[in-house]
Amino acid sequence: MIDVMPGVFYRFDPTVPPVSVVVDVSRTGREYPEEFRSPLAFTTLHDNVSMYVDQLWSAAPQLGATMLYALFPHMYIDANRSELDIDPELVEGEWPVSLEPTVSKRGLGLLKSKSRYGEPVQENRLATYHRPYHRELRSLIDRHRAAYGFVYHLSCHCMSAVGAPTHPDAGNPRADFCLGNLNGKTASTEFIESVAEEIRKLGRTCTINDPYSGGELNARYGDPAGGVESIMVEINKKLFMDVNTFLKTPDFDRVKSDVSQVLIAITRRAREKQVHRAR
Repeated sequence: MIDVMPGVFYRFDPTVPPVSVVVDVSRTGREYPEEFRSPLAFTTLHDNVSMYVDQLWSAAPQLGATMLYALFPHMYIDANRSELDIDPELVEGEWPVSLEPTVSKRGLGLLKSKSRYGEPVQENRLATYHRPYHRELRSLIDRHRAAYGFVYHLSCHCMSAVGAPTHPDAGNPRADFCLGNLNGKTASTEFIESVAEEIRKLGRTCTINDPYSGGELNARYGDPAGGVESIMVEINKKLFMDVNTFLKTPDFDRVKSDVSQVLIAITRRAREKQVHRAR
């Protein structure tokens, strides 16, 4: 089953008996709202999109997982940022509650004031996009936890091959994959290490919490003590796309196959855990 909230998300439900795995793709959306305006060239804006991540993880429903895919671009409003992570300089007048700018200090918060490479840009759409996406994701995670007693939540993205000027690892080359659990806060060491091991079995390099440790999606939902193991998964763009043309490279299908193998391992783990808990 496919459910849709136009302009906000697609939800792809399992096509086989379900497992307690939620694949969350929040930064691949390419449906630019009609009112979206920016002084930047489209190619500069689009460079920030996690292109093709929905396709890389598209085996999820066939493996029993549920996939939620945000349709709006995160340069418009970022589901992986807190509602309060806003640069006060972007706000006219007083915000209804106290703001808590963190990543927004670098221009990369809920409402972007800069692109990846530092050019200025700003927009605002909270109630129409950000909150409905999070309501649906919260509903999915709560339903899975209620049904099975646990959830594996994967927040899926892609990253540049080299750290951009606005990022903490500026100028440094990156591994093939990066996993994050906010330095142990949103998933157990055992779970994140097991996923990393599956990636390395495929001959891919993988770091943990470096250069990214996770974002709002992990912080908001990750609760290992309460049964929710939430990790971020970043895949290096150089593996599957040309960043100048935004086109897939010939290696795309191999990378997709590798991602599916990782997801097979995670869903198998979840199914085994479900069977064990049902005894």
